[in-house]
Amino acid sequence: MRPLLKPLLTALSFLLLTTGCGAKHYYTLGDNIEIEVTQSYKEPIDVVTVIVPKYLEEFKLVRQTSPYNIEIIDNAHWLTPMKERLTNVLIDYLQQSMDNPNVHLYPWESGGKSKKRISIRIKKFIAFNNNVILKANYKIHDLPSNTIKTERFQTAVKTDGSLKDMMHSMEKAYLKLVQNIQKNIIK
Repeated sequence: MRPLLKPLLTALSFLLLTTGCGAKHYYTLGDNIEIEVTQSYKEPIDVVTVIVPKYLEEFKLVRQTSPYNIEIIDNAHWLTPMKERLTNVLIDYLQQSMDNPNVHLYPWESGGKSKKRISIRIKKFIAFNNNVILKANYKIHDLPSNTIKTERFQTAVKTDGSLKDMMHSMEKAYLKLVQNIQKNIIK
């Protein structure tokens, strides 16, 4: 029995080294966006929610390989949940681009005096065929008039397929969405 123990331990060690010890890479977006003040809007704004597709709720990065197939990218993970990250990027962008420190997460950070509430439902946000595709709907609820403006948004940003470029293209696509929202808040 002892002669089999050494080869077995060697084989198990080899399997552990080749399968369990792969380096994990973590990704985020929105940390490197240069934001300029483009207009001033000081009224309080609530960001209610950013709803994401199921494949973005997971911590693993994915890409679409065919119209019917989404694959998980090995050893590539989101640093924080995308729902949380995209919400924070939206809040940060609105605060900085409108020179408005009164943009908050609703209801926890809201002071109850907000004039507008923003919500986003992302329908598609994924790399496919050398593009990052972002499709979303968003609502701007004007509280004093009790009117809701619902907008559709869609963009595609080129990517070379590498993870680094995919992250850069995802950031660009999301930036286009938040810029669109910011312009529609004032209208």
